Amino acid sequence: METIQTIDIDGIAYYTSLSGPANGPVAFLVHALMSNHHMFDSTIPALHSAGYRTLVFDHIGHNLTPPPSDSTRRYSTEDVVHHMHVLVPAATGSSKLKAIIGCSIGGVLALRYGMLYPTEVESILSLCAPGITSPSATKTLWGERIDLFQREREQLCQETVARWFPGETLHDEAVRASALELVRTCSFEGYKILADAIRGYDYAAELGKLKDMRCLVLAGGRDGAVSVEVLRELAEAIEREGGDAQFGVMVDAGHLPPMHRAEDFERIVLRFLDGSKLEA
Repeated sequence: METIQTIDIDGIAYYTSLSGPANGPVAFLVHALMSNHHMFDSTIPALHSAGYRTLVFDHIGHNLTPPPSDSTRRYSTEDVVHHMHVLVPAATGSSKLKAIIGCSIGGVLALRYGMLYPTEVESILSLCAPGITSPSATKTLWGERIDLFQREREQLCQETVARWFPGETLHDEAVRASALELVRTCSFEGYKILADAIRGYDYAAELGKLKDMRCLVLAGGRDGAVSVEVLRELAEAIEREGGDAQFGVMVDAGHLPPMHRAEDFERIVLRFLDGSKLEA
């Protein structure tokens, strides 16, 4: 069963989809910048088969969520997390989540959601997040990518997909082709809003707020955007602040493991949600 809703928040008409077994615990899936909710098309049925409901949405100006009605508005990561917190009870009827699973900027948003609403989230899976603080080295880079989007949108789409999914196998090529269709649904306004937002966050001082939930920080071994060591340090920092954080590396995965290595990712997710430790 699937329930699709458009939920209006702060000048944005968010697309949402809730699906899966009736009354199952909810996993909230948060997609990457320039992608859309379809990056979890393989993850969703795997979660349903394990008894979980899934809630997905499209970010501002991505795919089925249009840009804001006020074109002059700007939104921070904090704003987006607050919007997500409104979406959950509006779509599910409850603020309680079994898990929030986010990739790339979605991984940052998942961690921040847990910090702000610790009594409402049981577990967090943050994968390939660009750190708990905006990487200073990428702030100029995001500006360059925004400019490229305006001038040569298709070039940015092609470069993004190539960066996300390294490899020369037929599988790698097929995943890149699928991902290209996703990134082409991102509007310039949506790209700019999230790219600007990702340049200005810093939550390092608040990691202690994650101490009451289980966390899994997952890295892609072939991720050219975020290093394994950055994410290992993030997991260790959560632990130092009294949290329960596991760390794992998907050796053959690039920046979006739910697409690049779907079956492996799903095994990891289900094992984590079941309360198990990752295999060494």
